[in-house]
Amino acid sequence: MNIKVVAYTEEGRQELTAVEWCKLRMNPKTTLHRVDGPALEWPGGRYEIFWYIDNQAFTESEFNKLIQEVKDMPLVVRLVDPRWWVREFVND
Repeated sequence: MNIKVVAYTEEGRQELTAVEWCKLRMNPKTTLHRVDGPALEWPGGRYEIFWYIDNQAFTESEFNKLIQEVKDMPLVVRLVDPRWWVREFVND
């Protein structure tokens, strides 16, 4: 079976088989990260969707709350925030 898992890492979007996904997660240098949606999606709704920012897992509501807080920050505050991804975050 060739299940494709969609994972977002610091390097971007990747479509992986279940075996490739296991290998990727075993790599300690892999960081799941996405600020515009879930960072891990399993096909066909077989499993949950997962939200990660800088390898930290969030529920959907926690993720949405955090992203809204960042969107509401003035640019000056975002630029000095210690979290690298906040400094790079672009408001839509």
